[in-house]
Amino acid sequence: RAMEEKTKLFVKSRFKAYYSRAKIELPKDFWMREWGFVHFDQYFPTKLVMRRHKSFTTKDDLLSYLREDAPAHAYYSSAHYQYPAAAMAEKGWIGSDLIFDLDADHILSEAEFKRYAYEELLERVKQETLKLIDFLINDFGFGEEDIKLVFSGSRGYHVHIKTAEVRGLGSRERREIVDYVMATGLEMDRFLVDGVKEKGYGGEKLGRGDLRLIPEGWGKRVLNGLIDFLHEIAAMEEERAIEVVKNVGELERKKAQEIIRIAKDETVMRRIEKGQIPRFAKPLWTVITRMATKIARVKSADRPDEPVTADIKRLIRLPTSLHGKSSLEVKPVRIETFEEFDPLEDAVIFGDSPVDIRVLRDSTITLKGERYEVKAGELASLPEHVALYFMCRGAAEIT
Repeated sequence: RAMEEKTKLFVKSRFKAYYSRAKIELPKDFWMREWGFVHFDQYFPTKLVMRRHKSFTTKDDLLSYLREDAPAHAYYSSAHYQYPAAAMAEKGWIGSDLIFDLDADHILSEAEFKRYAYEELLERVKQETLKLIDFLINDFGFGEEDIKLVFSGSRGYHVHIKTAEVRGLGSRERREIVDYVMATGLEMDRFLVDGVKEKGYGGEKLGRGDLRLIPEGWGKRVLNGLIDFLHEIAAMEEERAIEVVKNVGELERKKAQEIIRIAKDETVMRRIEKGQIPRFAKPLWTVITRMATKIARVKSADRPDEPVTADIKRLIRLPTSLHGKSSLEVKPVRIETFEEFDPLEDAVIFGDSPVDIRVLRDSTITLKGERYEVKAGELASLPEHVALYFMCRGAAEIT
């Protein structure tokens, strides 16, 4: 539905006040990037019209644009161009940052989505973002200083990698990175080494016919999942453990009992914890291959938006700008404090002055630790940051 003009003017005035005082973080080489904006125009928010193919040669020009026009949404290109304001075919692509976009509507099905409160959606996406960061650091070797993590201002997080090594990657290579973190087409054979040819970790010679599950990358995740599973069944009552192993490995009872004996043998478990699968533990390999898919489902980074990562000319939200559908800041977050980060407190930038609104539909939100619930048709006086949130969400108009 259309936002009333009075409401639109109020929201824009508050965005303008923010841009006039805020310290806006500009991306490196901002003059080589394309910029795009959605304004509080006659179309907003019914139709979001992107005004793109803009460029700015100085920081002052760009900051003046934000302060004077106070856009509802501000974006810049992940790509560097020779001529960023030219038509797409004439820009002269130089290279692109590597971008990941994790959003609740990619992670959950439509049916699941409706069952979650906003706060729960944000927590779910945070857990998937933590998994992605683990892949980027431990599998791809990026340092924390190479990764810029940003709350999107709405329902997810953006991860920017701007190192020189990723700039020249094409769409195919970027898609392969997404496939890896999502465990798409995971092949266990890639993490196996024949004991006849290789020594074990720590220099121990493996027994003839033994296999080594390489404790790196996906091999490490599957190995850790296997070890956890074996410890769990070792602690179970035997009949229960037999049923669990039979179900996981699709094995007959006798083979399941063999695996339980292995799980309770401390000497063998020490070998397995080094990645060594003894030759007499052949049924265990059946369990590993069956478990790989299940482990991958739990450990993978669940559905980063592949088109965003693969697109070498993508526009991404400007960190420290405002999100026109929430009034929340597109907030940079430090990786070391990410687990404590609460967007519904830390990305709230407006104050507590009372604002009178007319509620259009039943809505609830928790902001700054306070829960607010309003009913359709109600007239309410709410703190500015809450009123703006409801107005940007299309749930209220100013009176």
